[in-house]
Amino acid sequence: LREAAALGLTGFGELVPFARDLLAGDDPEPALEKYLPAPVDEILIQADLTAIAPGPLVTDLARELALTADVESTGGATVYRFTPESVRRALDAGRSAADITDLLTRHSATPLPQPLTYLIDDVARRHGHLRVGALSSYVRTDSAATLDEILADRRAEPLRLHRLAPTVLASGLQRADLLDALRAMGFA
Repeated sequence: LREAAALGLTGFGELVPFARDLLAGDDPEPALEKYLPAPVDEILIQADLTAIAPGPLVTDLARELALTADVESTGGATVYRFTPESVRRALDAGRSAADITDLLTRHSATPLPQPLTYLIDDVARRHGHLRVGALSSYVRTDSAATLDEILADRRAEPLRLHRLAPTVLASGLQRADLLDALRAMGFA
């Protein structure tokens, strides 16, 4: 009985109404629905780069907001904070600055504050300027003409060579495999 009271299932030694409803049915979701607040699809965006969700959010908005902002505090309302990292996370997931702005405009009960639009635009402007990839090996020489000759040779196609600089080629092959292939072609 003490455990049931600690979990909020009893009060004054009796089952609370939602506990009775849970025990009466097979599916707990409809039994609890009338005791829980309805999901909301509206947030209050503030100039300090926070958004307040005044209740549980509808699933799609909760998912998008979790992608675009970080939870700062929870309770009766949830406070989300927009940061350069959180906006970048949404951009990394394929959202554009316009997508983020449209989402927030659609669901905000308040106009979007200028600091937030600046943050979104600033992060989006810098986003994607760098590309990162894997590189297993490279070929470097003092003769750009030699590299031109290698690239022109059809036997070099499987080597997946890419020119990084006039005298440097990159390959996705392991170093030993690249060296063996170049030797077989008569270059090393």
